[in-house]
Amino acid sequence: MTRTHRTKFRLMGAFAALLLITGVASCSSDGYETGDGRYSYLQADFCKAHVTTAKTVDYILTDGGDSVHLATPATVGWAPAKDTLWRALAYYDKAARKLFSLSQVLVARPLVKMSLDSVATDPLTLESAWMGGGFLNIGFAVKTGSSDQVDASQAIGIMVDSIETEGEATRAVTLRLLHAQNNVPQYYTVRSYLSMPLPAAWRSAKMTIVANTYRGEQRLMAE
Repeated sequence: MTRTHRTKFRLMGAFAALLLITGVASCSSDGYETGDGRYSYLQADFCKAHVTTAKTVDYILTDGGDSVHLATPATVGWAPAKDTLWRALAYYDKAARKLFSLSQVLVARPLVKMSLDSVATDPLTLESAWMGGGFLNIGFAVKTGSSDQVDASQAIGIMVDSIETEGEATRAVTLRLLHAQNNVPQYYTVRSYLSMPLPAAWRSAKMTIVANTYRGEQRLMAE
């Protein structure tokens, strides 16, 4: 996997952001040997990566419930301070406990419409949505390219559209994926992921994602 085109995302809104992205690529190797057809033992999982000392990861907790303690701690350029768990997509060999690639995943909490000055609905591509690991996970793609503005960055967020209840139970939640292109050129398509921590009351509810896409408004129910 060659990291050729990069884009920058930032999370929208005045809320408790768990993760601030300054550079996200469609595939990030961060100095590891990345997998291809020769590495048939590789598996990919969304996880929480544990940082023991600055920029060092010693184990991952996968959405499937596995705890994989690495044979050799891995150093990643984006890792934060020690003793924290950060959302990531890992390519690894479970049997050998070897990490090949660890890509940072955007994490955001849902915004309330009335708290926003405006709702950013620039088009993007909505690819997938599913629940796992205590998160609602969304796969999306945006268009990006070289820009004369050094600090130009696109913004991604998620907003509550509606909540349906029955008694005290939450039956259905509709969320809108927000996107501000911020004048970034649109030459290349870059894929990424966003994870939203699921409140306990929402974990058994029907979750629907709405987004303005390049083909118009799209609704996607989370699996």
